Amino acid sequence: MADAKPKGKGRPSENPAGNRKKKKDTQLRRRHRSLRRRENSLRRPSGDSETMGKAARTGLPPRRRGLPEEIVVWEILVRLPPKPLLRCRQVCRAWRRLTSTGDFLLTHHRHQPTLPLVDRYKCNEEFLLGIVSLDRRAAAARLQPVAQLDDTCYMMSADASCDGLLLLSIGGIWWFICNPITRQFGALHLLCGFMVMGFYKHPPTGDYRLLLYRNQELMSEHLIPGDRNTCYVYTLGSSDVPRCIGWPETSASGATVVLHCSLHWYQRSQDMILVFDTTAESFRWMRAPSDRMKCTLDSGNLFDMDGKLGMYCSNDGCTIVDIWVLQDYKREIWSLKYQVELPVPEIRGMLGGAYHWSAMVLSQEGDVLVLVSCDRWLFYIDTEGNLLASFQHYGDGLFTIGLKLKPSLVQHAFFPLLDSYAVNASPFI
Repeated sequence: MADAKPKGKGRPSENPAGNRKKKKDTQLRRRHRSLRRRENSLRRPSGDSETMGKAARTGLPPRRRGLPEEIVVWEILVRLPPKPLLRCRQVCRAWRRLTSTGDFLLTHHRHQPTLPLVDRYKCNEEFLLGIVSLDRRAAAARLQPVAQLDDTCYMMSADASCDGLLLLSIGGIWWFICNPITRQFGALHLLCGFMVMGFYKHPPTGDYRLLLYRNQELMSEHLIPGDRNTCYVYTLGSSDVPRCIGWPETSASGATVVLHCSLHWYQRSQDMILVFDTTAESFRWMRAPSDRMKCTLDSGNLFDMDGKLGMYCSNDGCTIVDIWVLQDYKREIWSLKYQVELPVPEIRGMLGGAYHWSAMVLSQEGDVLVLVSCDRWLFYIDTEGNLLASFQHYGDGLFTIGLKLKPSLVQHAFFPLLDSYAVNASPFI
C-alpha cells in the first residue's frame, strides 16, 4: 500500500529568478501608467491656463486662489501713490473700471500722506511748485515736485489747499484753482479784488467754497455792489457773484486748520483764535493758550495734531519752539505738550554761519516734527531736539508757507465750468 500524501496546503516551489522578473514587470507597468497620466495632464489645459485665456478674452484680471480681486483693489491698489496707480490701470480694463469709481477714489485719497508745501523754488531756469516729502528711513530727504509751471506763472503762489486742490494767485488779486495730480486748471475771474480767507468743503451740499473778504481799497463799487470790509462766500463753478455773510469785525489770512467742520486762524492782534463754522457759515472766537513762556506773539501758528488743534510759537531767536495742544475743544483747555530746543550748533554748522531761520510744526504719520527752513536748507527735528534729516536744494531757495497737500485723483464737476479751463495744458509743462 502506497504511502499517503500529507494533508494540508501545498507550498509553492521556490524560484528566485521568476519572482524577480514578476516584480520588475510590476514596477514597469506602474511607471508606464504614471507617465501616461503626466502626458495627459500636459495635453489638457490647466485651470490657470483657462483662467488666463478667459482673462485675455474678457479683459478681466486673472483670478488667483490666494489673492482675491477685492484684496487686490481695496488693500493694495488703494494704497498706491497716484502715479503707480495710473500705471496699474493699464494692466486690464477691469482694474481701470474698479479704480475709477467715486468710492475708490475717495478711499484712495484718504490713504495718501499729507505733505508740507514749498511755495516756489527755481531749478534749471524754470519755476516749480513743490512738496517736501521726508523718508526718515532713507539717507536723505526728498523733494517731490507737485507741478511744473511755465513762464506765465512767474508771480504765482499757492494760497490755500483743500482735499488735493490748490488755490493759486498772482499778487493776491487774480485767482486760479488747480489739481496738480489730474493737471486740471481754471481761472476765477469773479474773485478779482477779493482777499481769500479760507478754502473748504460745505458739508450739507458737498460744494467747494471760498471764504472771501472784501476790502474797500482793493475793489471798486461798480464791480460787485454791496457791503465793503466784510465777508463773502463763493461756490466754485457757480456763475453767481459771491454772497455776503457779514462779520465786519476782522479779516484773516494765512494757513488754516480744518477740525470739527470748522476753519481756525490765530489772530495776533486780538491774541485769539477765529473760528468759522463751515456748516452754518458763521464766526465765533476761541481762546488761545494764555501762558506761552519764552514765546513772542508774532510767531504763533496753528496745526492739526492727530485730530486735535495744536499751536506752536518760538522765542526771538527761534531756538526754542513751544508746542501746545487743545486737550478739551469745547471747554477750550490748552496744555503745553512739548518744548523743543533746536540743535542750533548742528544747524549753524551746515549753514556755514549764524543765519536767521524760521520754524513750523507739523504732524506726520503720528509723529510731531519741527521743520526748520533757511535759504536752500530744510531740517527735520523731532520733539527731543534731534536732527532727523536735512535737505539742501541747489536752486534759488525754498520757502515754506504753512500749507499742506493731500494728493487726490477725485474728479470734480466744477472744473469744466471754470473760466479758461484746461487739462494737461498751460500753465502746466
